[in-house]
Amino acid sequence: MKKHLALLITLFFSVQTLTAQAAIFALLFGDKVASENFNISLEIGGAFSSYSDLDFNDNGKFGLNFGIGGNVKLSENWFVSPNIYFLAQRNTTFNNFSLATGDAGLDAQFSNTTAEIELNYIDIPILVTYQTNNKKYRFSLAPQVSLLQKSRAVYANEKGEFKQNVADYMEDVDYGMVVDFGYVLGKAHKGKGVYLHARYYYGFNNVFKDIVSTSTNRNSYFSLHLTLPFITDELANKNLEED
Repeated sequence: MKKHLALLITLFFSVQTLTAQAAIFALLFGDKVASENFNISLEIGGAFSSYSDLDFNDNGKFGLNFGIGGNVKLSENWFVSPNIYFLAQRNTTFNNFSLATGDAGLDAQFSNTTAEIELNYIDIPILVTYQTNNKKYRFSLAPQVSLLQKSRAVYANEKGEFKQNVADYMEDVDYGMVVDFGYVLGKAHKGKGVYLHARYYYGFNNVFKDIVSTSTNRNSYFSLHLTLPFITDELANKNLEED
């Protein structure tokens, strides 16, 4: 089953070789490096992004998130979880945007038109987590740094589409804070557990350069995702035996 899941994840997230390698590593070796106080996990989900002070865009665009996490147990109630999301999409749509290539004829065809802005970051949150005594709920706070990997605008009109790299329009780094609420299904996945997360991120940095907007355009998003821990069969059996 692990091999089938690894294949599906590799195909689905083939946009980045590194992403596929991370999935295979977690699936094949996650339970082999697990202990009572440490395990790694797969992190899979999606986010609805928005940007402040952009009057000409549609907020609430959906983007995928995928990565791996490291979970360190500090005590019965406290954990630290550094995560890295190799795929972290924060997409939006500009309703009135113009192509600027220097080719007057081409630019005129895609002037004041709709543009889908596709942004992909590497997100690195470090969650400090409190887990309730009944092991059902988790409350987390995390600083997060995001490194821009890809930025592309897809212009569209009745004549067709034109794709443009817009890295020069974007800041390379975003940073902010994450608030996370988790519900723990401890006996799911044959005792290895599944965590359901609702997460809110608020960015502190300006995302777009002045060529796009002279206002301060901070990113925020609401996300839902799953944590799939990889632990030993011994620990999984212990979870199944608990009341």
